[in-house]
Amino acid sequence: MENVREIKFKKSRWIHFDSPNHESIEYLRKKYPFSNTLLQDSLSSSHRTKIESYPDYLYFVIILPLYSRNIREIHDTKFNFFIGKDYIISFSHEHCKVFHDFFNLFYENKNIRDGVENSTPEGILHELLDKLYHSSMPIIDHIISDSDKIEKAIFSRKENKMISEILLVRRNITDFRQIMQGHKDIIKKLITTLKDNPLYYMKKTDITYNNLIEHAKEIWNNLEILKERIEALQQTNESQISFLLSDIMKTLTIISVITFPITLIAGIFGMNTIKAMPFIEHQHGFWIIIGLMIMIVVAMLSFFKKKGWM
Repeated sequence: MENVREIKFKKSRWIHFDSPNHESIEYLRKKYPFSNTLLQDSLSSSHRTKIESYPDYLYFVIILPLYSRNIREIHDTKFNFFIGKDYIISFSHEHCKVFHDFFNLFYENKNIRDGVENSTPEGILHELLDKLYHSSMPIIDHIISDSDKIEKAIFSRKENKMISEILLVRRNITDFRQIMQGHKDIIKKLITTLKDNPLYYMKKTDITYNNLIEHAKEIWNNLEILKERIEALQQTNESQISFLLSDIMKTLTIISVITFPITLIAGIFGMNTIKAMPFIEHQHGFWIIIGLMIMIVVAMLSFFKKKGWM
């Protein structure tokens, strides 16, 4: 099969399937005692972490984030693992550079492969998960950078342009949090399973996997901080927009109030009551009425300014 590759270590072997299909499942069904349900699950579109322990192997599924630079969105990708006493079988459903670079490092270089200190299945899995968790940090850095740009733009009078940017970053944070939500618990369960099962080399006192828990905590804490920050930025942006709208409405109201008496005077002097209307027959009547209007406007502007409404 073209989509399968194998690496042989001193204590184990690593078999990896890129974009597994039904042919991959048939291959594994003939060679390993895996449950048919688990094999079908490895092809399913279900995106949730899980761990199931059996006498001869362990089934482990983990979901991790990937960032698409073209569309600036975070989505999840699934990795499936079957872990036995002397083998680890992995499935990747889409290209993940960190995963494939790590695999190719051992696949292409025998010296590096032979130099691995802990080449047990659980040792290889630990190194892989460590790399994958570290690859999540640049995504967090990217979100922080986006948040910094939004904050700078908000206070540069670009509030309206930032609405879509804020929603995009907030969605990415929400998706990232959903992906990472159960990681700390699943890693703890993985550690307990590996220590309790005599099939594996991992001892009760082994603390190798503890750093993975710390990685999961660190990522989650950063996401919590980013969540609070983007919510604060969104509130600030909405307040800025609300203030600008209020300022515009105040200006329009002042204009309406000032033009009302002018319109009223113009309407009154526009009536067809020539003999009863003052200044109509006066040679400077027009300018007197204009002057009256100007006096009213000046008086109203002075009043508004004195009250602090302008």
